[in-house]
This record gives sequence, C-alpha cells and structure tokens, in this order.
Amino acid sequence: GFVPREAVGMRRVVDQATIAIAVVAVEDLEVVPKVKVAVAKGLEPAVVERLERMVGDVWVTMSSHLEGPSLDPTVANKEERDRPISRDNVYKKFGHGVLLPLRPGFGKFLQSEGKLKSEIHLRTNHFALTLDDQKEIYRYHVNIADPEIPPGRKRRQFFLNFLQDIPELQSMQHRIATDYSTTLITAGKIEFGNLVEELSQAKPDTESSNEEPSNVEQPGESKSDEKYFRLTYHEEGALPRPTEKPSRVTISLVGVVPTSEMARYLQSVPEDSKHLESRLSTIQALNIIVNATPNENAAIYQASRSVFADYPRNSNPMEMTVYQNVDLTGGLIGVRAYYSSAKTSTARILLNVHGQCSPFYPELNLRKLMELFDRSGRDEFAKERFLRRLRVQFDHIKKDGQNIKTVGGFCHREDGLGSSESVRFKSSQYPSGISVADYFEKEYDIKIQFPKAPVINFGSDDKPVWIPVELGIVMPGQPFQGKLNDEQTTKMLQMAARGPAENARRLVNAGLKVIGVETTNPILAGFGISINTKMIVVPARVLPPPPLLYNNQAPFKPEKASWNLAGRKFYRSEPLQKWSYLRCGRSTFPDNYLRVLRQQISACGLGDKGPEPLQGYHAMLGKEDDDKTDEALRKALQRAKDNGVKFLFVILERKSKAIHARLKFFADIVVGIQHTTLVHAKLAAQFGDRGNAGVDYFANIMQKVNMKMGGINHILGPEGMSQQTQPEKTMFVGIDVSHPTYTTMANAPSIVGIVASLDNYFTKWYGSTRIQEGRVEMVAEIGELMGERLNLYCQRFDKYPENIIIYRDDVPQEKSGTARASRHNLRQASSNPILSHNAEHADQTRNQNTRSGTVVDRGVTSEKFWDFFVQPHTAIQGTAKPCHCTVIRADRDFSPDVVQRLTHNLSYLYGRATKAVSLCTPAYYADIMCERGNKYLSKHLNKRWPKGTEFKANESPWQADVHPE
Repeated sequence: GFVPREAVGMRRVVDQATIAIAVVAVEDLEVVPKVKVAVAKGLEPAVVERLERMVGDVWVTMSSHLEGPSLDPTVANKEERDRPISRDNVYKKFGHGVLLPLRPGFGKFLQSEGKLKSEIHLRTNHFALTLDDQKEIYRYHVNIADPEIPPGRKRRQFFLNFLQDIPELQSMQHRIATDYSTTLITAGKIEFGNLVEELSQAKPDTESSNEEPSNVEQPGESKSDEKYFRLTYHEEGALPRPTEKPSRVTISLVGVVPTSEMARYLQSVPEDSKHLESRLSTIQALNIIVNATPNENAAIYQASRSVFADYPRNSNPMEMTVYQNVDLTGGLIGVRAYYSSAKTSTARILLNVHGQCSPFYPELNLRKLMELFDRSGRDEFAKERFLRRLRVQFDHIKKDGQNIKTVGGFCHREDGLGSSESVRFKSSQYPSGISVADYFEKEYDIKIQFPKAPVINFGSDDKPVWIPVELGIVMPGQPFQGKLNDEQTTKMLQMAARGPAENARRLVNAGLKVIGVETTNPILAGFGISINTKMIVVPARVLPPPPLLYNNQAPFKPEKASWNLAGRKFYRSEPLQKWSYLRCGRSTFPDNYLRVLRQQISACGLGDKGPEPLQGYHAMLGKEDDDKTDEALRKALQRAKDNGVKFLFVILERKSKAIHARLKFFADIVVGIQHTTLVHAKLAAQFGDRGNAGVDYFANIMQKVNMKMGGINHILGPEGMSQQTQPEKTMFVGIDVSHPTYTTMANAPSIVGIVASLDNYFTKWYGSTRIQEGRVEMVAEIGELMGERLNLYCQRFDKYPENIIIYRDDVPQEKSGTARASRHNLRQASSNPILSHNAEHADQTRNQNTRSGTVVDRGVTSEKFWDFFVQPHTAIQGTAKPCHCTVIRADRDFSPDVVQRLTHNLSYLYGRATKAVSLCTPAYYADIMCERGNKYLSKHLNKRWPKGTEFKANESPWQADVHPE
C-alpha cells in the first residue's frame, strides 16, 4: 500500500504505542489514503487525535494479539521442577519400543556482548487449547467395501453422503467429526437403534452372505458397538447413477479417546512413560475435531491435508479481474491458506497455526484458463498434465450432480490437437458421424464461438465425452498439485513474504476465523474444547555468532549473520587449470563481462589464466524439454571436455528449471565436467554505470568455483567448535530423502542424499545420491552409505571417528522415532515460525524479525523429549522461520548448550554464501544432493508416457551417484 508523506511523523508516535498499519483503500495516488490503525490498549486520546490529523479517518481497535507479553507461570514452574534428568534416566520408550532421549535440561548460554545479556520474550504462532477431560469422546472405525471407495475426493463425498443419510449420525449434529478416510470422532456414544423407516439411500444390510452370516443386522435388531449399512455413492444434490453399485459401510466402535489420561500425562514427571500412547490417540482426535469446522464450511476450501483457504470467488468467470493481485501467471493464482495442528507441550496442549500461500486454479472459463497457460510457452503435453483431473462445470447440462465433469485429456492427432470442428463421432442418432461443434448446435442450440479451440474428453478412453472448452467453468477451490515454474515461484514468494507483525495480525484475525477458532463454534463446544485466541509467549535466548577465519586475517564475528568478501581471500584457494565458458541459446558474454570475471578469478587466488579458447563455446538450444536441446548441450559439453577443459562457466539465456536440469544431467552424469551456471539476465543486471559493476556478483560465483575445485572458502575460528567435537574425533553427517510429486510417473522413486565431513575444518563434504522405493522415509541402504563414509574418514585420519553426529532433514513428527541412526542423531525440520511481535526486550531486526542466533527450548517445546528451535540466519524479508531440531539418540554426554551452539555454528559453514543459512549445513548439503538427483530424473519422470506406465529402475537414465570424473 501507499503511505502519505504526512504519515512520516508517525515514527514519533510509535515510541508511545504499538501500531500496525494497513492501507485499506487507495482511489487516487494524489489523495491521502484511508488508513486503518490498530493500537494497543492505553493509547492516549491526544495521540489518536494527532493520528487523525495526519492520516484522516482512523478506526481504533483493541487487538488482543498486540497486548503485552506474559509468560505462563504454571509452565515455567513445571519446567524447572522437572529438570535436570539424571544420565541413567535419559532414555524412555516412545511407542512400539522405540527409545527417545529425555531432555537433560535447558540451554543457559547467552550472548555476552552488547546489550543482550538476559533472556528475552517472544510471541509464537501457538494458542493454548483447553480440553474438558470429563467429556466422553469416542473413536469409531469406518470400513467401506464391496466396492471400496478409493481415497480422495470421491471418498470424501461418500463420507458426506452417509453423515447426512444415516439417521444415527445425522442426529449427532455438532458432536461428530471425521477425517473422511477411516475415522469418526464423536462426543458421546452413537446409539445404533432400530430404523424407523427404510431409507432410500442408506439402509441396514439385510442381505445374507457367506462372509458374515452372523454379523449382518436384520431389521428390528441392534448392536450397540457396530452396524452395517448399504450406501450407494452419489454426488452432492444428485441421485445415484444407475451404474453405481452400493458399498457396504461398517461402523465399529474402537474405544474411548483417553482425554483423562492425557491430563495425567501432561502433569507427569519426564521419567514417567505411562500414557504416551494415549497422548498420540488424543492428539489425532483433536486434529480431526479442529479440522471439522473448516471441512464443513462451504465457503472454505482445502489446499491440502489440514490446510484451508478462504478462496476468492469469481462472479465473472470470463475475466481475471478479481484475481489481479494474486495472479501467479500461467493459469494459477496464489491464495493465503492456514494450517493447524495440535501438539503437547509442558503442562498444556497447544494449537499450532501458521499461514502459507498455496497455488490454486482460478474459477474461470476453461478456454480462458488454457489461454493463460499457453502464455507460459509450454507444449500441449504439459498443458494436458496441467488440466488433467480438473473438475469443470457445464451449464448446458441441466441434471443436478451430472453437470460437473473431470478432465480426461485432449484428442491428439497427427496435425495437432483435435478441435470442435475436426473431431467427429458416431452414435445411434448419428450413424454416419457428426462433428462436436455441429452436435452442440443441433442438440443444445449452442453455436460454438471458437471451433478451432481444442476439444477435451470428459469421459474415458473407451467411452469419450467430447465437450468444447468454451462451455466449461473451472470449479472453485481446486488446488494445484504440480510444480511451479520459476516465475510462479518468484511471485508466490513475494506474495507470501510478510513480516512478523503482519503475520501475527493475519493469523489472529483471518487464520483463526478460517479454521473456526471462535467462541461461538458449536463443534468445539460440543467436544468440550476451548482455544485461547491470544498468541502464547515463550522465553528465548540469543547465541553469539562464531568467529570466522579467512586467509592471513584475524578471526572476526559477523554482524547479523552476514558478511562480504571485500578485502578477504579464501582460506585455501585451488587455482583453475584450464577453463572456458559455454553460451547457451542467445546469451552473450561480452568482453567487459569476461574482463571482470578474470579479475575476480585472480583476486580470489584462483589463477590468472584466461579462457581457452578465448571465444568460448556455444550451444544453440531448442525448446526447454525437446531432444534438440539435449543433443546441443551434450555435444557442447563433450567438445569442451575433449579439448581438455577442466571447468566451464555456463551462461543460460534465462532462468529455466528444465534446461538447468538437463545441463546438470549431461555435465554430471554423461560427460563428467565441473561447471557452474550463470543466468544472462541476472548477469547483465550487474553491469551498468557503477564503477564496481559485476564485482560482487562474480565474487560470490567464485565461492562455488573454489569449492568445486577442492578449495576452502572460510573456516570457523578457534572458539567455533566444542572440545568434544574436534575434527579428529568427529564426523558430521547430513541425510535427506525427497519424494516424488503426484504429477510424475506412477511409482516414481524417492531420492536419497547423504553427505559427511572428511577434513580438519568441516568444510569438505563427500556425498552420494541414489534412488529408492517411492515415499519411503527410511533410507534403505543406510548401512552401505554410512560404511562408505566411515571408510573414507578412516583413510583420512587413520582411525574411525569417536563421534558421529547426524542431521536427518525433514522427518515428519510422527516418524521421528523411526529415523534413529548410530551415535548422536538430530532431526531437523523447518517449521513453526517464532514471531518477534511485541518482544519485551525489543530484540528484533528492523523488519521486526527475531535476531540471528535466537534459540527457544522452553514454553513451546516437547514436554518430555529433547527438542529446540534455532534460527541461525537473518531474514531479509518475510518472517524468519527457525529450524525445529529433535534429538533422537544421544550416546555422548553433550549438554543442551553444546548441542544448540553446535547446530547454530554449523550454519555458518555453508561455503556457497557469505551468510549463515537457515538450515544446518550438513542437512542443507544433503537437501542439495536430493535436489540434484531430482534434476537427473526430471525429464524421464515428467515426459508423456502411455497411460498406466510405471517407473522401472532398469529403464531409468540414472540410478545412483555421478560420472567418476
């Protein structure tokens, strides 16, 4: 929004009150806009009058989330009472016999320099949840068979059907919730009595069966814990199709949700391992109950599991006007969505709520949507993938429930896509055949306005139903499940980037409303649940930055987790031997670019040789993913290698994920040549009237080059590592597993990435990447992969490490117990942002973010087990998101301070940037390994295959590791 110059004086007002400003209307840039000002309690009337004089209309609202912070004394007292834990009691069982270490204590280390010498208080996106443990809550299992309804939209609709059609469930009203898969949660027991009348859609199963002769209920009989029904699937508001077969629905009582045991669990001492299983059961039930409100709200749409959005409706589907501020280009929009999840913490239950931007299809005419996609320049097969399984509504079909159809695919012909005028079909009414356009004119009196536009099959391959695209309207609220392109990703990030104060306001005012956290919510009240709408406050500490060391310089401590290379040389440089550059497509590399590049190569200690040959190499590319591009890249790379080039600077014409992926495949797998990529547009932007044009840009590029050649950019100073974790004793390991998207080939594999430190400074990381069975979180060949690294360590140090510290990235919370590995294993995942809004000690950056080095291990962490949040980096925009680390094995007697500082300091060892990174370096490098593996397979997995094609490892262009050179 725009803030008038007159509002500059408000900076003086901010000293008197906390003010959040949001421009709500701008009719003309010359007119002072109306400004909504939310002020904390206690603002003096004189200040309000002053604001009115400066900005015009002022609405004063008492925003509860802006009130001063206060800690919960009950939580703080229990945390102190429960610690420390003796070494003998560190491990306790956590379900299925898995051992997890208890928290041995809390971190105490504080930044001793400057003004920050005490604990600070932060607000976080968690809300206190109170559960009436006297309320009887029951869990039921739902089985659907003969025929089974598969997971997804159809199963969800089937659940909605029997919740409405079965009287015993319908009578529960606000006392029933479901996950739309297999579970019902009810406040009170379902009384399965006799049916008063036979239902038209749902009725007791009275058929005899060899499978269950004694369990099938007869009319007039009743069993209190289980009942069978026959229910025929039907779309909302429609009768079942004649071809639909009724499914058998079995509803069985599983048991009582142990809410009273949860209360005892929260008050128990850490060593008490009772009621752990009841905790998991209760949390699952709470999540189902909390999600019930947005699930039942017709105005709220689901972006993904437990993620809900207030999707903007479009009253004019022929235009994108309503979406102009959320347009991601290419036929997608970004919608603010909110995720919630219940969790336990010390002495209380919390509801974690956070916002995100999710991509959706716009509610738009289908032909218009296709036009928007065509602007992205992608081919017809990519467009077909983009549209497949999209639900479209047609007004020419008058039968309720049958006017919504699902996109199957295009009509592919030798001369292109079939259109309304070119696609013909035969029927009993038209035995000689008729075009789609003529059919609609004769049968529906509809003159097709765009007869050359592609026609889409809304039926099956065997029985196609061809409908012109201009007649369809994309149904609202459909999330996009594929991958965003570069432009869409950029726009999404810009849309999502909101500071902590703005995020806090949106969470409290919009997020809680979307997920239904309101005092008048009948569902929450029916289950005895209340949720405090004030964000909770937690204590935090700020760790100091570690000392860094470059060549022939004294150690220094970077401010704000960032520094530059001005006046610094790499700790150890590895000169480039024979190098050159490769121009791709229409990219250029003029003499002034080359001159600055050579200067930076020399300044960074990488040698003073020029490129060989001087004019470099060139590859004329075709479309992003065609064979011409592949062949041009392969030939250019092979030619450079045959000429003895050891390193290539590759200049891409534009940022393109597809071309970048193919370059990595041919350079890393097929040819085997070291390289780094530059984007011509970004490169050109560095040169202009500035005297140091391109210097900073190329200096950063040199960090990658030096690392690829085996050099060391910087190391931690003497105080950067604990004595317990010196290089000659310790090997750090990073492990990650990435999973395929739902738009790739069936049975696509997951990618495993692993790295390990194998030098004296924790700067050289030897990695491997390979495929394994898709969507399996455990690393199948962990023994072989760890064995390779242990042998390499032994070759380097002539002994095996005393400590192995493993950072396992991105393991779901419920699976952390399965991710255990040898020695000291940490799980790290980026989630649960800590917001610095209203920090008591003003410990925040200019954009109100928490400072780099912020650590939280109280108030919002596990009630028993060892976890903490750490934010090593400084957020440039948006809200800083800390990493959530959980210790899942601790054979060494490391204190919480050692583990927290270790994780924090390792984030400064990422060699490709002059700043601390948000994810601990071993986990970051493992993530890069997975990303690289995905690039090697991207074209193979995403190309158009015959229907039903499944991934086969022996036909894959890549399975493991890279070219030996």
